[in-house]
Amino acid sequence: MKNTRLLTQLILLFAIALMSGCAQLTYPKRYKKGFLYREGTQLMLDGKPYSCASFNSFQFCGCGHDYELFSDEEIDHLFATLPDNIILRTWATPAFNHKTDLLVSLAEKHNVKLLLSLGDGRCGCGDFDGAINGDGNGKTPEWYEGGFRQQYLPHVISMVSKYKDSPAIAMWEIINEPGEAEWTVIRDFLHEVAATIKRYDPNHLVESGTFAGWAYEGYANYKAMHDSPHIDVGNLHEYDYDYQNSNMIESPHFKPCLKAMNELDKVLIVGETGINSGDNCRTSRETRVEAMRKKFDIYLGGGAGAVFVWNLANKSKGCGFTFGIDDPLLQMIIEYEEAKP
Repeated sequence: MKNTRLLTQLILLFAIALMSGCAQLTYPKRYKKGFLYREGTQLMLDGKPYSCASFNSFQFCGCGHDYELFSDEEIDHLFATLPDNIILRTWATPAFNHKTDLLVSLAEKHNVKLLLSLGDGRCGCGDFDGAINGDGNGKTPEWYEGGFRQQYLPHVISMVSKYKDSPAIAMWEIINEPGEAEWTVIRDFLHEVAATIKRYDPNHLVESGTFAGWAYEGYANYKAMHDSPHIDVGNLHEYDYDYQNSNMIESPHFKPCLKAMNELDKVLIVGETGINSGDNCRTSRETRVEAMRKKFDIYLGGGAGAVFVWNLANKSKGCGFTFGIDDPLLQMIIEYEEAKP
């Protein structure tokens, strides 16, 4: 009886302490091994903070000029040379997803992760569903208002359902560079698709694919576009180094985007950044390497979860943002990623 009375008193005291805020219970954060996740504004992997310096390559999906494309064997070899858990951004759109099985298989084999864009707002690589006028011209407002439910949304459901159990998926990108419609329409589109993705795949992060706030009439609107419990990661694309030959390292759009995402307690990535270089270009390949290294330092050091350079191809020609596998920029990216603590 005495022991029972003592136990009852202890339980009562503990309950009072809990209600008064004097005692707190903490539980270990649960995560799936090998799956990228977030804790607030911080990307996480296997219980540790994660960040990434990497690159885009839409050529991985099979889109591009013949000389730019990689054979399956070349992709396999390239993935084998990359640092563990590096994220690569590429396309898995309705028009170009026939290589997704291969890419996911090779990513699993070589411990690489993929950021897969499920649609293209610029209608590139044959993703003409909802196009205003073909490649590069954007989708119609009517598409964002509801036309996306005809072809695009079933594709999204199919993709995320198929790969929901793969740790090779770093995150799903709703659509690359949405535009050509009122920001409120794009917001509603993003929110609906994000909720759909999470319904079929609760295991992976969802990322918006947006431009910066300038494209949506300001950063309050940019913030509102990401204010959904189903969107984990905001995006920023910047090419300011070549804008009016400014040689700008930190985009003026970075801090406003970061502030918006911090206020939402979510992650920001720089999904695209690029510098024109190559033959007959004002910026040499060596200068581009050092400028991009500085961009990595600024963005990753300033709070971005990842930065992706535009754009790796098998080979490149002339002056442009695209760089080939023999370009010193690729080696710098690998070395930068390997040197991170």
